[in-house]
Amino acid sequence: MVKTCNDVHACTKDGFSKVIKSGVLAQLFLNDIRKDPTFKAKAMQDAIEERYTIVATYDQCRTARAKALKMIQEEYDEQFARLHDYMEHLLESNPGSTVEVGTLTDDAGIVRFDRFYVCFEALRKTWLAYCRPIIGIDGCFLKNGVKGQLLAAVGRDANNQFYPVAWAVVQTENFDAWLWFIKKLKVDLKLEDGDGFTLISDRQKGLLNAVDQELPKVEHRICQSFNEAEYNRAIEELKKFDEGVYDAVMQRNPQNCSRAFFGCKSSCEDVSNNFSESYNNAINKAREMPLVDMLETIRRKTMIHIDARLKKAMKRQGRREVAKVLSILCGNGQYEVLENKHGFKVDMNAKICACRRWSMIGIPCRHVLRVILTKKHNPESYVNCDWYLTSTNVKIYSESISAVNGIGFWIRSQEPRIQPPPREVTKVSSVIILEVVQLSELLVEGGRRKKLVKNQAKDKAKKKAKDKAKDKAKNKTKDKAKDLVKAKDQASNLIMINVYEWNEGTE
Repeated sequence: MVKTCNDVHACTKDGFSKVIKSGVLAQLFLNDIRKDPTFKAKAMQDAIEERYTIVATYDQCRTARAKALKMIQEEYDEQFARLHDYMEHLLESNPGSTVEVGTLTDDAGIVRFDRFYVCFEALRKTWLAYCRPIIGIDGCFLKNGVKGQLLAAVGRDANNQFYPVAWAVVQTENFDAWLWFIKKLKVDLKLEDGDGFTLISDRQKGLLNAVDQELPKVEHRICQSFNEAEYNRAIEELKKFDEGVYDAVMQRNPQNCSRAFFGCKSSCEDVSNNFSESYNNAINKAREMPLVDMLETIRRKTMIHIDARLKKAMKRQGRREVAKVLSILCGNGQYEVLENKHGFKVDMNAKICACRRWSMIGIPCRHVLRVILTKKHNPESYVNCDWYLTSTNVKIYSESISAVNGIGFWIRSQEPRIQPPPREVTKVSSVIILEVVQLSELLVEGGRRKKLVKNQAKDKAKKKAKDKAKDKAKNKTKDKAKDLVKAKDQASNLIMINVYEWNEGTE
């Protein structure tokens, strides 16, 4: 009950508050530090003053940051412990999906996280039905303080943009991890021995060996030449430049990774893994989050990506470059197209151009477009496949991942709790930082107490000496007073004797 209220204050605000403790500051800035683990104590100190007009010391902010990092670390550990629950909920909300959690048990009997894989049924079914048989595979490191790599398999939509298919988290990017990932993709995407499929990657050694073992007939792409003549010229230039590099390239049988010898089933001309790199960049922020938060963010970003692409696909209108060339009719549907003094044979009946682009990607190249426009035909009628149709792109993005409830709705499974893998040692752990801060605080507090006791002892000794001096002075004064009284008495007695003797003398 409030009995009195003094609403008028005459005191001056100094910015300090007894409520501001390190624990309170840790709670206030928990989300800021979760989003940016590099959030410094000085930045926290400035933010407190700016947001709340309150002054906090640097030591308070440093301790608060360490406590917040410890809270976040505990969240990380809890998310690892609930991975089995997360897997069960994903399978329940997205039936038909493939989700796998891999664990390892150490000598002490502790179950630790090893790997995680997910391929949603909606993505798998769409890729099999409407996407070209080409897939890009790449790995990127995690940024959340836990040692690990994120592996992703990305397809292509009708507009030649990336379409996420599956992703996984492993501890290291080595042969065993790639072999496990390739085996999972092989089953989910029905790749079998890889015949008729194209794979684009950075050709990491562990990945190469895994692909050779599981997908011996798949195409790996790396070179840039479209036809055999360009390929031979490129090889000769390489030999002139450096014979050592030339010998190393020839040992890998470069004809299997050159456009000049690529098949046309994938209807894709790309040889670089840029679209996988683009996907890694799109999920860059997610890689800084705890494991489950990262996986959930990737899932949500995929759903947002599908919705945005569907809206664009509904309004898409295609356009392709036409070469500034001269076409010469040769009869029987054959033309010779001149470009920069080079002739390209075009067979409209067989739908073949000497540059091989029409056969490889299924869309008329610029030489063919010149012939088509000369004949005043519709270019779309010369597309060799349905991969690039707007209707196909609409179908690709018509089905998305089903929604998933948060961690509060997950049913606890009977599986043992999973401990996180060993953390990175490149930076000092937040727990160690907190322990050091707490130890320093104890040492400081101990020093303060020691100093306080020492000061109290000094004060006591001073007081005792002062009291002793006072008592001595008091006793000395008393002694002087007694001596004075005694002297006075003696003087009085002497006077009385003299007076008495004088009286007797006068008589």
